[in-house]
Amino acid sequence: MPWVARSAGAARTVVTALRLLEVAEVHRVGQILADCANHASTEVNDRRLGKGQRPTREQCQTVMERDSRGNPVTRAMQLGLEKHQVALECARAKLAALFPTHFALEPHYLYDAATGRVRFVPPELVTEWLRDGLFHLLLGALVPDVVLHASGEPSRVQAVFDFKFPCPSGNPLQWGQHPHHGAPQGELYEQALGIKRARLVAPGYGVQ
Repeated sequence: MPWVARSAGAARTVVTALRLLEVAEVHRVGQILADCANHASTEVNDRRLGKGQRPTREQCQTVMERDSRGNPVTRAMQLGLEKHQVALECARAKLAALFPTHFALEPHYLYDAATGRVRFVPPELVTEWLRDGLFHLLLGALVPDVVLHASGEPSRVQAVFDFKFPCPSGNPLQWGQHPHHGAPQGELYEQALGIKRARLVAPGYGVQ
């Protein structure tokens, strides 16, 4: 009976689309991200400071320039941005080879804390808004570094990871405050995306 075969096929498609990663697979992702954090930190330190060097506390606090609003930009901020980019590219390459439909890098989720409503914004729409100068449409968006989700379903979040690059390296890890919501980013990820614990990933610390 052809309709039975079609129904069974459709059921298999739904199950596949909603599949989450196994615990061991999520753990593997954490290991990959920790390796990427270590790689990024070493590569950028070597490039900016010299082979095998790490920034001192004084170097981290040095003001390198001012932004468009006149706010100081420290060496720690510059190094952190560069390391983030290297780590994300590392994550993209490695995760795409293993779990191509289960991850998103820097996805945007619009979050209304008053109502608890969350909306995933497709990356092509984010690009369009930014290109057209419609920055206000992304006001309050949550943008984790790495999100694991059901296969092909970024709205069904399974785990969240954020890279952190303390400067100097011995500084304790802590979540930054979201500029719009005024709360720790990790706390917001947990509330908005329905996960038990958002995780920090840092060189020397691994996944926390």
